[in-house]
Amino acid sequence: MAVAIQQIASEKEDAQAGAPVYKIVSYPADYTLDVLYQKWKNNEIIIPSSQRFWIWRHAQASKLIDSFLLGLPVPSIFLYKEPLEEKLLVIDGHQRLLTIWSFFDGALPDGTDFYLKNVSPQWEGKHYRDLEEPEQRRLRDSVLRAVIVEQLDPRDNSSVYYIFERLNTGGTSLTPQEVRNSSYHGPFNDLLINLNTYPTWRAIVGSEVRDRRMRDVELIVRFLALYEGYESYTKTMKEFLNRFMARHQREVIREPYETVFIQTVTRVFQSLGPKPFHIKRGINVAVFDSVMVAYAKSTGDPHDLRDRFAKLLANSSYREATSSGTTDVDTVKRRIALAQQVLFG
Repeated sequence: MAVAIQQIASEKEDAQAGAPVYKIVSYPADYTLDVLYQKWKNNEIIIPSSQRFWIWRHAQASKLIDSFLLGLPVPSIFLYKEPLEEKLLVIDGHQRLLTIWSFFDGALPDGTDFYLKNVSPQWEGKHYRDLEEPEQRRLRDSVLRAVIVEQLDPRDNSSVYYIFERLNTGGTSLTPQEVRNSSYHGPFNDLLINLNTYPTWRAIVGSEVRDRRMRDVELIVRFLALYEGYESYTKTMKEFLNRFMARHQREVIREPYETVFIQTVTRVFQSLGPKPFHIKRGINVAVFDSVMVAYAKSTGDPHDLRDRFAKLLANSSYREATSSGTTDVDTVKRRIALAQQVLFG
């Protein structure tokens, strides 16, 4: 189910903004299937949580193993080498890798018994353990080419967002947060997904069902990023949120983000009720971010907050700041200042 988001031209333009200029190197690496399997067992290859779902059919997975046994070529996979831990993040090829590892383990990712189906007659119905020893060796020694991508400049991992955005669309354009979910995997991303289930938050969003395209999670990211540093905001909003996610990617401490999020949505719900940011046809993200930050930065709630909120929405300068140029630096800062002044001044 999709969360209703009001369409604002400037927000759409921001989400479609191009990438910065990078210095990136890519090179081929021919791994045997046995080496890939061992790297996975040693947690040296990472498949982001959003990619771990299994979509291949049993026969389709069997055909891949059959191709290796027959010595036929198999398309390359793409891996991103993370600069700090030097682990390999799967950008493209996760179904192939899951198939290989699953055949060695004897069960498909969905738990189905993995025997070869609709393949060459000599291997029909066989598990890995049923193959002759030379066949097992041939399979283990089969090579799958990987294209390894490393970012040289700037010295961070920000390019992984854009590489993933372009390589792993699966025929459908991914939303920015879907890309972040894979690019900036880790404990902080897990926290965001958990916060997205908070009942009071679901009442504010206006749906008990989480958005399949993760636009509700992006709202949380937007709030926390602006709460942390709207004074230093620079356009584009997409890049601002990317940097925020990258900066906190490996943090395991949940504070202060969990507390400030829960306290803020609780106060908003208590004073403004459910779906307060559905101004027209869905959530106005500019109203959302400014009001949420204003609440989070304030202490104590005036008794007439609902009336103050109505006054804020009627303010001509605020209406302009929440309807056009919504990701411009001056506009972002102006609407947050107005929200703080009118609601809590």
